[in-house]
Amino acid sequence: MTNLLSTVGFFALLGLLAWLGWGLEPHWASKDGHKIMCRMQLAPNDPHDRPGWHDVKIAVDDRELFVSARSRRAANLRGSWRVVGTVNDEAKKWRIYELRGANDGAASVRVPQKSRCVPVLDGLVP
Repeated sequence: MTNLLSTVGFFALLGLLAWLGWGLEPHWASKDGHKIMCRMQLAPNDPHDRPGWHDVKIAVDDRELFVSARSRRAANLRGSWRVVGTVNDEAKKWRIYELRGANDGAASVRVPQKSRCVPVLDGLVP
């Protein structure tokens, strides 16, 4: 009986850790806020599309964001982008920045509202 309970407890703990791992949002910002790891998505062409969020690394230059993708699925996010707007998602405590690329592509970046990169990215909003 104790063997059964310990096995069930082990799988319950494993399931809880997996649920927490998939639910956590990866984010990191350097002390000065000019280097960021966060999530980014392309703006959909069709309003019924639901594009996925991808992990990216961002380096902030004077007026541009230089994005390098961390996976092959996010390869179309690589390049330089400029910030054109921002909005707060109060329910989930996100700050979402709207971006435009060199080829007029649109994308969104989300970071926690308390991140060190927020003042830097806010400074890029026209």
